[in-house]
Amino acid sequence: MGPLSAPPCTLHITWKELLLTASLLIFWNPPTSAQVTIEAQPTKVSEGKDVLLLVHNLPQNVTGYVWYKGQIMDLYHYITAYIIDTEMIIVGPAYSGRETVYSNASLLIQNVTQNDTGSYMIQITQRGDKTKGVTGHYSLYRE
Repeated sequence: MGPLSAPPCTLHITWKELLLTASLLIFWNPPTSAQVTIEAQPTKVSEGKDVLLLVHNLPQNVTGYVWYKGQIMDLYHYITAYIIDTEMIIVGPAYSGRETVYSNASLLIQNVTQNDTGSYMIQITQRGDKTKGVTGHYSLYRE
């Protein structure tokens, strides 16, 4: 029995097939990573209760987090920070003593008051000096 050999290539590509292939290559985008979001649990909280600002879809290679009250990232609005490598927590001027930051980037606010309602922003720092800012919101209501 002699060696097996393949028949000569008889592939015939039409211009329509080539155009379709080129179009798919041009318009196909690989899936992007999920967007970082903040979820308040519960979304509406009554005065004196606790609220957890839970962070979803954290990126890879995170080195730390900084939480701010409001939508301005400056020293005046700085609540607390968490540095992952050293597990160090640093508090800022907006820290009331009722906030707890966790290693998963979530922020617990205990015994909320009317002044606590509103927006909170987290700044996520990644290795390579990449930063992302995400804003979350919860509402306070009176029972």
